[in-house]
Amino acid sequence: MSRSCAIIVCDHGLGHVRRCALIAKEREKQGERVTLFAPRTSLAKLQGAMPYTMGIANHDFSTHTTPERIRHGLPEAVEWVDRLPNIDNFETVICDNLPEILARRPDATISAQFFWHDVIEDAARDYVDYCNHLLEKYKPKVIGCDLFAMDLVRKQPGFESVALYRNPELVSALKVAHLRQRTDLLVTGGTTLAIRAQLKKSLDQILREGKTSYKRVHVDPELLPENPPDWMVKANHTVDMFCQLKAAVCRPGLGVVTDLLTVGAQIFPLYEDGNMEMKHNASVIKKLKTYYDC
Repeated sequence: MSRSCAIIVCDHGLGHVRRCALIAKEREKQGERVTLFAPRTSLAKLQGAMPYTMGIANHDFSTHTTPERIRHGLPEAVEWVDRLPNIDNFETVICDNLPEILARRPDATISAQFFWHDVIEDAARDYVDYCNHLLEKYKPKVIGCDLFAMDLVRKQPGFESVALYRNPELVSALKVAHLRQRTDLLVTGGTTLAIRAQLKKSLDQILREGKTSYKRVHVDPELLPENPPDWMVKANHTVDMFCQLKAAVCRPGLGVVTDLLTVGAQIFPLYEDGNMEMKHNASVIKKLKTYYDC
């Protein structure tokens, strides 16, 4: 009989949903029955761009994790654990980024590139202490990207490194698309508002200068100006769009960065002050430029 697995998404941004959905698909290949605990609307948005992730059993659930809640601390930051439905019957539990799951399932595996209590500079002391206590007490298995996992993740005694969570559809498409010259630019800030003002300034400069060396500029719908020129189009984040990219101006979340590295696009990262995760990712990207076709 197949084993059952619950994967709980930290729903702060589509990158988290993306990673967990790809983990779910891989575990399904191994014969497990997987349920993804994630907001239904977020999963639907992801599946629109990544059809490969269709078909995953979904329990509509949100942790409502935000930097503000981490700053407020206990009990607000961890109230989602009490809202979880009964997960005792799942043989395996994987939780994205959030050590507080260990209070409910001490045997849970943590999937993390970073921990919130480590990257939010003014995180509430009680939340920081609580997470560190759980990690020290239960010493969970922690899986993190071999390129981007931050120091505190790597220092966990149960840390296991994994490769980038690449979209298989994009990898397959590249076998044909590598014969095509990539000509386009992407401008994206993801689902957060954190750098929208910075991105709008970049777009204003692009509009003043024209498309320069790029055939088309793909822009997040929220950033697209009224009556844009015909070479500026709405970004759909599909496989076909990524296969056309020569470069991207983006907030360097691991989801979009993985797709950009997969196609060999040059990355120009923009991120908000005080975000240690984004700063870390940008520093890794800078080091990788000699290893990728940028």
